[in-house]
Amino acid sequence: MTLGDAPNSVSVDVSAVPAKRTIADAFNPRKNSLNLMRLVLAITVVASHSIGLGLFGKDWIGNRTTFGEVAVFGFFGISGFLIARSAESNSTGRYLWQRCIRILPAFWVCLIVTACGIAFLGWTHLGHLYHVPVPPSAYFHAPNGPFSYIVNNWFLRIGQFAIVTTVWNGSIWTLFYEFLCYLMLGILAFAGLLRRKMFAVALFAGIWVAEAVCTLNPSWQALAGRSGPNYLRYFLELSAVFLVGTLIYLYRKQIRDSGWIALACAAGCIVSLWLPLGGTAPGLSLTSTSLFAPLLAYPVLWISFHLPWTWVGSKNDYSYGIYIYAYPIGVLLGPYGMANHGYLLFFAASMLCTLPLAFASWWLIERPALKLRRWTPGRPDAPISPSAGPTEVNLASVSEQNSTEVPPPE
Repeated sequence: MTLGDAPNSVSVDVSAVPAKRTIADAFNPRKNSLNLMRLVLAITVVASHSIGLGLFGKDWIGNRTTFGEVAVFGFFGISGFLIARSAESNSTGRYLWQRCIRILPAFWVCLIVTACGIAFLGWTHLGHLYHVPVPPSAYFHAPNGPFSYIVNNWFLRIGQFAIVTTVWNGSIWTLFYEFLCYLMLGILAFAGLLRRKMFAVALFAGIWVAEAVCTLNPSWQALAGRSGPNYLRYFLELSAVFLVGTLIYLYRKQIRDSGWIALACAAGCIVSLWLPLGGTAPGLSLTSTSLFAPLLAYPVLWISFHLPWTWVGSKNDYSYGIYIYAYPIGVLLGPYGMANHGYLLFFAASMLCTLPLAFASWWLIERPALKLRRWTPGRPDAPISPSAGPTEVNLASVSEQNSTEVPPPE
């Protein structure tokens, strides 16, 4: 472009000016570290729960949250980004089918293994320790025994936390809210509203404002806490993080790829640990940390797009299995006295005992189920190898869990 006709006029080659990188430039669907990040988050949840399960104190950060909660927020942020891609790229029926086969089969098997295997081992061992009769019939026919545990929790909403007298899985409750977020995106996609980005912005704003009102107003905070076992509170805080991940995907071509933005968002999350807003009981009340948790989505995604170890978990995803089995394994280790050897050994034992179950969950349940993700009723199945590309996040995630599927090209 030439400015003026004077002999000293300046010519500027616009094509030579480098365009600013965006999230769309940073995100490579087939080469990223999202699986590695999800694995780190799952191990963080195990490390957090090990503190409480081994009676080593409280893993509170600034009296506002726990390491496990931070990891769950990270799961939901990643999930919002990748599940939005799935909702945008599939019909509503196939989208819901893919979400169901990714989260439900492994969850159902986990319920059965926990109730009829892990919890039974713990129950019988406790009986032997205290020299009381432990006939199997007393366990399997108890009013709040293993069969009612399986039935009451079959559809993700955890209606029975304890088997007989012990809570055996304090992680899987997040999967219900994960699936609610899936349904929310499915409805938006079906109604054609996912293509109208400002509607997603308005939805996030409405949920976040409702969370802010409940956080700052004690009476509303109590109301949110009385909605069943905190159903409203958990939905507000987790769906807000999920929707930020969704918005980052929808606006990926406009949002800058910036380490400074990631650092600023992370700093905001850290500062929120000391803001005197909301309640003071992590996991039991809305706090300043849960209110500012949506800021965590950008740095978690940014790191996942820039870490060099993209080969970790690129073919096999064990994070979901680690997430759903580590808690009952941690509970089981208690009666066997592992907590007596200190936190590090307890955590290491939890991981070592969980990994075989996570491997089995992936190879025997999750991976075979994923071969059905392209199946349509009445049509021949055309399975695609789960090892073909990176996974979609779920959990709950990790809660949150992902579906291992190659995202279609944009």
